[in-house]
Amino acid sequence: MTTRPEPTAAAGGIRPPRAALAAEVRRLEEALRLAQRDLLAHGGDALPGLHLLVEAAGRRALLSAARVSEVIRLVATVPLAGAPPHVLGTFVCRGGPVVAVDLSAWLGVEREPPLDAQIVILPGAPTLGLVVDRVDRLVDGPRLFHGDAASGTPPAWRGTPLVAGLCLLDREVVPLLDPAPLAAGLSEPRS
Repeated sequence: MTTRPEPTAAAGGIRPPRAALAAEVRRLEEALRLAQRDLLAHGGDALPGLHLLVEAAGRRALLSAARVSEVIRLVATVPLAGAPPHVLGTFVCRGGPVVAVDLSAWLGVEREPPLDAQIVILPGAPTLGLVVDRVDRLVDGPRLFHGDAASGTPPAWRGTPLVAGLCLLDREVVPLLDPAPLAAGLSEPRS
């Protein structure tokens, strides 16, 4: 079955309302999250696709490159009144608002991000900017960890809802991150 593209303003058609587009993005993000979880549950030796290896406060993790629109340098943010401590504030990227979330602060590390930190832009509703110390490299098809997940999870990542699975990189167990809880937890303070 083939589908026809939606009409665009340039073609003289009507564009869908912003709220409808935001709802569709949320639906697709949830479908991707569930598909990745199911893929991890099926096992195998490798997780298909490219993944960013990120580091925050000495903690390394993988993030699916399919969820990332771009990586930028750290920028100034405008504080959000009443936001939890891991939310640095907001900024504008490519004409749209982005909520900056410091991964180190989410993990309980109190410190200012380094000046050479990077922001991983995760489109969605809201668009998130995940502040990390650095994006180390791209990893193609990381090997899945098949040991005991409870004991295999690095201590700094235990108990966080961000961990969707575990992979092996050069004999190091590295968590695979699911950023969905970051958006869900924007209004909830972390303890």
